[in-house]
Amino acid sequence: MKSFSSSYLLGLLLLCSLPTSHAAEANTLTGCAAKRQEVQTQLDHARAHGNKAQEAKLKIALKQISNHCTDEGLRREREADVKKKEHKVAERKAELEKAQASGKPKKITEQQKKLQEAEAELQKARDKLSQ
Repeated sequence: MKSFSSSYLLGLLLLCSLPTSHAAEANTLTGCAAKRQEVQTQLDHARAHGNKAQEAKLKIALKQISNHCTDEGLRREREADVKKKEHKVAERKAELEKAQASGKPKKITEQQKKLQEAEAELQKARDKLSQ
């Protein structure tokens, strides 16, 4: 069971770290099909460049998607991520208000930057939700 859990986690980590540079190829696909296509594209790239270690990891990730990914489950994960990011934005807004109340320009600027970063992350999560 431990090896299954490790493999499953490895697959999930790989999926989370995949770049979205090939998103245009999969723009007509959504959910798990889009995920599968993205991993397959990465796998093809690894094969083309002789990267055996990456190829092996991507094969595991592809198998994990085939065995465990459901569009409904993926949607729920993405909705949960959006809620988490919304909460983070709310926290950052509260921190900014506190900094503004302190009147310290450096602290205000720092909190504004953190809020902008949190808002950008929220937008990315919302964009993923529609994929």
